[in-house]
Amino acid sequence: MKYHVVSLGDHLPDPHTKAYNESQAERFQGIVDQAILAEKLGFEGFWVGEHHGNKYIVSNPQMILAAVAGQTSRITLGTAISLLPNNDPVRLAEDFATLDLLSKGRAQIGFGSGITPHVFKLFGQNVEDGHEINSENLELLERLWNEPSVTWEGKFRPPLDDFRLEPRTYSDKSIPIVRATGNTEATAREAALAGHKLSLLTVATGYDGARPMADLYRETWREAGRDPADARVVVAAFIFVREDGESARDYWMDYMFNYKTLGKEIFAKQGWSESLIEIAKGFGRSDDASGKAGQSWIAGSPDEVVDRLHLAYELMGGFDELNLLFDVGGIATEEVLTSMNIFAEKVMPRLKFDALVRTAA
Repeated sequence: MKYHVVSLGDHLPDPHTKAYNESQAERFQGIVDQAILAEKLGFEGFWVGEHHGNKYIVSNPQMILAAVAGQTSRITLGTAISLLPNNDPVRLAEDFATLDLLSKGRAQIGFGSGITPHVFKLFGQNVEDGHEINSENLELLERLWNEPSVTWEGKFRPPLDDFRLEPRTYSDKSIPIVRATGNTEATAREAALAGHKLSLLTVATGYDGARPMADLYRETWREAGRDPADARVVVAAFIFVREDGESARDYWMDYMFNYKTLGKEIFAKQGWSESLIEIAKGFGRSDDASGKAGQSWIAGSPDEVVDRLHLAYELMGGFDELNLLFDVGGIATEEVLTSMNIFAEKVMPRLKFDALVRTAA
């Protein structure tokens, strides 16, 4: 099992004080501080999201990850997610090759279509073309990383004639790719056929709600003749740990509701994708398993968090990597780092996941 720390970069007033705990500059530094601590504590990866024109203030995660690269030596650095249809694949290939060199081969990239259709309008695109742009950009991106020169012609960007990407990646090959989806079967199949990881939006679907996508991915992986042991299913959870579970929930749930309010605000101003509207119906109010999304709201004592993560594993039929979101809703970096320390010291060593349950549909 691999454990990653994820920051989506929301910047909100503290729900208790109604004031910001950190300026935008301090928020960015706090994200970097999380990554540095994550490496010291034994987490395997650190991931940052991409958004545009709202209170998720990280618009260029690769720049933050480049700052982290110079202050770490082991931890994987990736995006959760980069907006594949809204980025030019040549520029994206250059950016992440640069990050990969700075980190000496530690870069990874997560891809998805995002949660708000307004980004397509922002960059002069039609949202109806999203899946087709995704496919075209991904094909070109991998060719740029894997081939010494590329001659290419597509529908959505100018053609390339014997173009050599510079800089090259650290391995001179594609960096690892993660495909993200909530409930799109085509993405799960494409990830398996291409040998990519699959990241599932369990913070909206819950773990049992995401299981059909995981099963489809694993089944397609096997049918493609790949070793089932190499398939990688990634899930996520909002996490907050204190020694006293009741205290943890009393303190932290206000931040989760603050975060949920951000979602409503974005929906009202920028819209949500049709798939997210559907799966967001399960975005529950409590931190227990009574609602689908509530399965991934995990706050409590170390004992309680261990039990909840073991339950998540059972509901999913197994997973391979766990993305942990400690900082949401305007919580101060100091509280985030304290929770990370407790998780690493008193939760992570006690997580005893059995061999993955590989179910066939």
